[in-house]
Amino acid sequence: MVKTLYDAGMRALAHQTVDALFDHVEGIAGRRVVDWQTSDELRARVRIDGRGGAEGMGLVSLLMDNAIQLHHPAYMGHQVCPPFPTAVIADLVISTLNQSTAVFEMSPIGTVIEQEVVRWLADRVGYPDTSLGTAVSGGSAANLTALLAARARWNDSGRAGKPVILCSADAHYSTARAASIMGIDVVKVATDGQHRLDVGALDAALRENEVMAIVATSGSTATGAFDDLRAIAALRDKYDTWLHVDAAHGASVVLSERLRPLVDGLDLADSLAWDPHKMLWMSLSLGVLLVRDGRWLRRAFEADAPYLFNAERAGDNIGEMTIQCSKRADAVKLWLTLQMFGTQPFVSAMEHVTDLTRYLYDAVVASSDFEAMHVPVFNIFCFRHRSDDATNAALRERLIRSGQAWITSTVLKGQRALRVTMINPRTERGDVDRMLAALRRFAAT
Repeated sequence: MVKTLYDAGMRALAHQTVDALFDHVEGIAGRRVVDWQTSDELRARVRIDGRGGAEGMGLVSLLMDNAIQLHHPAYMGHQVCPPFPTAVIADLVISTLNQSTAVFEMSPIGTVIEQEVVRWLADRVGYPDTSLGTAVSGGSAANLTALLAARARWNDSGRAGKPVILCSADAHYSTARAASIMGIDVVKVATDGQHRLDVGALDAALRENEVMAIVATSGSTATGAFDDLRAIAALRDKYDTWLHVDAAHGASVVLSERLRPLVDGLDLADSLAWDPHKMLWMSLSLGVLLVRDGRWLRRAFEADAPYLFNAERAGDNIGEMTIQCSKRADAVKLWLTLQMFGTQPFVSAMEHVTDLTRYLYDAVVASSDFEAMHVPVFNIFCFRHRSDDATNAALRERLIRSGQAWITSTVLKGQRALRVTMINPRTERGDVDRMLAALRRFAAT
């Protein structure tokens, strides 16, 4: 039976699937962003009976037809991108070869590719040769890994007292989750008028606490704000602590000469999180953790596992500096794209979605029925209808259920806001205009 899994029928299904996916993306603008259904309705369509016999292409079509259509130009929702085709093709190769990059002898070329990708990213940031890093599942895993490295440094310092982690009130929830896993308290610091970590409030918090690490943000989830990294790094030096930057969303701007000033000072961070599966348009999942002084990353994950790690392979095994043992070769996606096309597709896409976000901001400011909640600096923007919280929540719900566009919602400074992430390079000004027009129609009714 197993031999038949790679028979002519499977080859045909593979070809049909690839063709169907490319056709699906090419014709996406003629579809709805989602055909809204309840979880019970979907569950009835996908329930497993264990007998098999379903037609493969029919199942693939079921998946395509009922997904959120990230490739749709009216998708302006969460921070999940429509991946570049090279990433999709690489995913097929990665899954077929099924290499685990935690141990060199289990994936020689995959391990070396990941190390090369990590080194290339570290060079873009401006990190020294002493830096190390690893691919991870995403920003949450990267933040936890970085804070474990920070704890290794803290423990080595011999300091007394119970340490805390300082982060912005707008920091991603994974910071608090990582701290909880580690048994360390988090102190949240207020943000300023631009939704950045307030440097004055941070200074006060550093005076009042034993601080193991500061977590700054480059590209916050709520507003896309970028903290003042140089000012925060100066405080890190003053109080001799660790600076981690959650740059999962924003680190990619280092590739653009125009946008790079947003992360001025990123090279000063002790560690940073970077998600190529966001603004480098890689498919899920591909996150990266970089540590400026790599010895702390190694120290955090020291382990006795002679069946995997030995002197003959010292320095080759990525598993010696990560939580993961089973480790998919996801860095191949970025490697393949860079080798084929270089950085220009990333730069063009980032600058395009940034300009679109500003276009929406200008349209909102010029309107009488909407108001801007902040000035966007990258590709995330929050605004609201000039009514009340209930109306704004209802407008978003009606919009996404209509299938005309997909945006998100959040609470900002105590008010319900409509939130967009411009993350599809296919989105144009006309798509933005139609999204606003749809919100106006729903508001009028």
